[in-house]
Amino acid sequence: MRHAGLEFSGQDKKILTPEMTVEEPIYHVKWGPSLAAYEGMDAVQGYYDAVNEVVSTFQDHICWVNDWGVASYSTFVRFTTGRVLAAEGADLAADDQMYAQLLPMAMFWRYDERARLIGEDVYMLTAPSYERIPDGEMFEVAELHAVARSFLKD
Repeated sequence: MRHAGLEFSGQDKKILTPEMTVEEPIYHVKWGPSLAAYEGMDAVQGYYDAVNEVVSTFQDHICWVNDWGVASYSTFVRFTTGRVLAAEGADLAADDQMYAQLLPMAMFWRYDERARLIGEDVYMLTAPSYERIPDGEMFEVAELHAVARSFLKD
């Protein structure tokens, strides 16, 4: 899916164009107990800016396509430090050890009759689990972007 390739390659501004997205998109994101709404291009761009500051990816991504759009299920994986996770309430040491935070997630992308994105609904389904990343095995955001760009045709 081109949308995900652009998002994970740091080219989200190519998603938020009149050819790919309606003028006033609406994103709903449930991370933990809170549901956040991002309404309009500026708010959605702010969401992408925040998402692209951290290394994240999907595992076991399954998609279903229908006339209204795309639905998916996956394990969202965010890579960050014990310090960040502990501040968010995880029972981990508040240090610089890197972890993979794994969250089962359902997503829905709604499209209009011109195949332009209307919005996203993103739901984290359970409490996260955590896996310690061994020293020297962590990669950077720039590396993620480079790998994702290799799958895109421009």
